[in-house]
Amino acid sequence: MADSSADTKSIESRRSPRVRTFLQARISYSDGAISTACTVNQLSEVGARINLASTFSLPETFEITIPQRGISRRARLVWRRDDLAGVDFLGGEESQSTSATADPTAKIKALEAENAKLKAQIGTLMQQIHRLTEE
Repeated sequence: MADSSADTKSIESRRSPRVRTFLQARISYSDGAISTACTVNQLSEVGARINLASTFSLPETFEITIPQRGISRRARLVWRRDDLAGVDFLGGEESQSTSATADPTAKIKALEAENAKLKAQIGTLMQQIHRLTEE
């Protein structure tokens, strides 16, 4: 019974209530050059608990995108045990609500611009691969 009272105390001391979820997300860093899929198991206004491959190395800060909730945030790694990690969202709560309610047209334009940038990066990488394989 002591364990349940300890659990209650830790839940009550949280900055924001957590909600259990099963949401697909994507973590990226190095300007999107490195990324991996993950699952958000718990979500709050200020952070999340995520599940990702234990072999994937996480830096201190990174981007996390949760498309089903319209969330794209900068995050800080707080703890990591095997395939679970706890993260804090950086930049305050306003970023989350703004991205979730942003004008759809503006969001589409931003995504199209990002898509064009990624296509350009792919083109550059393909040229580099071609040069390396010719030698």
